[in-house]
Amino acid sequence: MSERLTMLEERASARRPLLMVALVAGDPHLDATLDYMGILAEAGVDMVELIVPFSEPAYHGAVLQRAMARAVNEHLDWAQIEEIAAEFRRSYPSVALVVSSYLNRLMVAPMGPIFEGLQAAGVDALWIYDLPMEESAEVESYSEAAGLPLVRAVSATTSLERFREIARRAEAPIIWTGHSGGELTLTGEAFEERLRTFGEYTRRPIVASMGVTTGAEAQAVVQAADGVLVGSSVAWLLEGRGPDVKEHLRRHVVELRSRVDEVAGQG
Repeated sequence: MSERLTMLEERASARRPLLMVALVAGDPHLDATLDYMGILAEAGVDMVELIVPFSEPAYHGAVLQRAMARAVNEHLDWAQIEEIAAEFRRSYPSVALVVSSYLNRLMVAPMGPIFEGLQAAGVDALWIYDLPMEESAEVESYSEAAGLPLVRAVSATTSLERFREIARRAEAPIIWTGHSGGELTLTGEAFEERLRTFGEYTRRPIVASMGVTTGAEAQAVVQAADGVLVGSSVAWLLEGRGPDVKEHLRRHVVELRSRVDEVAGQG
């Protein structure tokens, strides 16, 4: 595990909620990606999720599907993702970076060099959305060889027994996916109870993806989770919102950071 992920665990243990924000690489064009990643880092995110676009993004909702449809025209390959990661790491050495995509993107080339290249570029973890735990042995072997941990995800339908096994194998923050295609599947007291129960079986931070679009919503999520993952609202901001889009993005993330940090002050 990288020092950055270790620091995130320490931050979460101290009840200082984590802020993770996702961007689609190459949306709306490749040259913009590093600029947007820099804005996120300077606005105070703990983790950047860099999504490698895929032509059939079944896990994501409509906004991120449109972002991937734009980005896939950039024809990004893994070498370009590594270049983006390495450049980001040179400028922002303390911000964790998670690269994510679908398994098909990894199967187009020898997997070992991809893991090794991402690790060497300063990526902290890799999240493969459609990789079931029961079928991950081969991918895990590349992960272990390269020292690049896999991000594990759970959902509202994950049983406690299954969560315990996922948590046992987790070497990075665990993502709670509280939505399916953009629709929330569990809310309110049930969400808080499930997070409380799961939290008793892992020391890894649990970061919740709950379709958050505002600072107030982010604050509500981290009352129960160790952190919040925001993606669609950022893609929506970048979707043809005019010449001030960078300033809109900065303000959005600063607002998220501020409202999330207020929860730490309540401790």
